[in-house]
Amino acid sequence: MKNNFFRTRKFIFAVIILLLAGGGWLAYRQIRAKKELSKLEDLSPVKVAKGLFIIKTQAIGIVEPENRVLVTPSVNGRAEEILFREGDMEKKGQILAWISSSERTALLDSLKMKDSTPEERKMVEEAYNLTPVVSPINGMVIKRAVEPGQSVSAVKEIAILSDRLIVKTYVDETDIGAVKEGQKAEFYLDSFPKNKYEGNVLSIARESILKEGVTVYEVKILSLKNIPVLRSGMTADVRVITDVKPKALYLPKKAITYKDGNAFVTIKDEKDKKVTDKKVETGATNENTIEILSGLGENDTVYYSTGIAKERSGFRASH
Repeated sequence: MKNNFFRTRKFIFAVIILLLAGGGWLAYRQIRAKKELSKLEDLSPVKVAKGLFIIKTQAIGIVEPENRVLVTPSVNGRAEEILFREGDMEKKGQILAWISSSERTALLDSLKMKDSTPEERKMVEEAYNLTPVVSPINGMVIKRAVEPGQSVSAVKEIAILSDRLIVKTYVDETDIGAVKEGQKAEFYLDSFPKNKYEGNVLSIARESILKEGVTVYEVKILSLKNIPVLRSGMTADVRVITDVKPKALYLPKKAITYKDGNAFVTIKDEKDKKVTDKKVETGATNENTIEILSGLGENDTVYYSTGIAKERSGFRASH
């Protein structure tokens, strides 16, 4: 009887353990399912696109005169008349100022110190004519350095002229091979970040320079149109269009994650709805998108975390 009682208790305990184990497994499955569902809810889908893919080389530039010409008077003396303002367009040979030589200035000032006659002043003015300062080039006045009545010197400029303003930038030696004269470029001025301006590669330096320990080449960008707000010294974000692929596969950059130097995307199994990471091979990039070389096909759907996407945002959109 006693043995039967213990056997019954063992059986009951075994059943209870099995029920608890089964319940625990069921609860684990439910929790896991909820986690998978929550993970899916945090992910946004995006399809692999196929089409025009523009490859750009990005660099920071500064607006500078292509040819910066200092205008100096031919004599020492005093500025009598200044006929230009900053921003004026001047033609070659146009008179910019009239200068009194030191001798003329001294004689005229001495006449003011005594009771001189108009005839005496006229005689001095005829003997010592005003000296003109003329524009040496066709260009814009980017600096006015003197005012009427100020002393001037033959070794000090009274104005600075520029034939045209360009954007000067520096491209890393690893990217310079893709940059060619005449290529299209676009740039954004830090002073007007919402406006995109277009230009062309004007020239590429033959000799490299070292900037912050990196070998770079100077590249000049000329705007296609006159930009009234352009000022010397402005900083610009430059992008040179180095290639255009008409039928490339690409995804938003935010859809790519990286681990141990490899690129991955998140995909979903259609049968069990689980999400897994898949390795892909990527190519060129631009502001917002990245080229997919292998691992995915057109219209394949991948998923990305909206939180990660927010962290990676920051480029200006242009694609």
